[in-house]
Amino acid sequence: MASIRPKITVILAYIIMGLTLSAIALVVLSIGTNHWIHTIQMRAGLWKLCHLQPIACFHSILCTPAALSLIGLFLIVIGLIVTIIFYIVEWNVSSSVRPISLISVFSLGFGTFFLVISFVTFSHIAAQFCYSYYLLIVAHLFSMTAAIVASYLEGRRNALVSASITVSRLAVRRP
Repeated sequence: MASIRPKITVILAYIIMGLTLSAIALVVLSIGTNHWIHTIQMRAGLWKLCHLQPIACFHSILCTPAALSLIGLFLIVIGLIVTIIFYIVEWNVSSSVRPISLISVFSLGFGTFFLVISFVTFSHIAAQFCYSYYLLIVAHLFSMTAAIVASYLEGRRNALVSASITVSRLAVRRP
């Protein structure tokens, strides 16, 4: 009776996808809600500022954190798509274009970087934060973990390819 062992690359790819999907969901919730700051007098988000006593909402002038969050979200989505293409579909490319598969690592890494810059620039604006701000921080942690696992997976993949090439070259050489 043969046991079926799953490939570690597929398991890691699904871990990357789960972390990335969680990060995307949290970023969308964080960007979509207006609870970045909540005080007695106002509630503010990336897009809207609402005064609570006379209920009135205005468009927010905080363009930098919003734009950086959107760029980070876009890059994380690209990282998810590339992860699906290269690891789940197992689209194999020749060794001359192997660096293309690094797009997953770089996209997740830069997406994480833009999320960090987004909540750091917002933290200079206000000192009191609410749950939307913390959702973006958790999304950053998920995205960073996915980038680290993708980096490990890509290194493992390239190491296996180079090891198999070396072994095949050694097998061809006969003394």
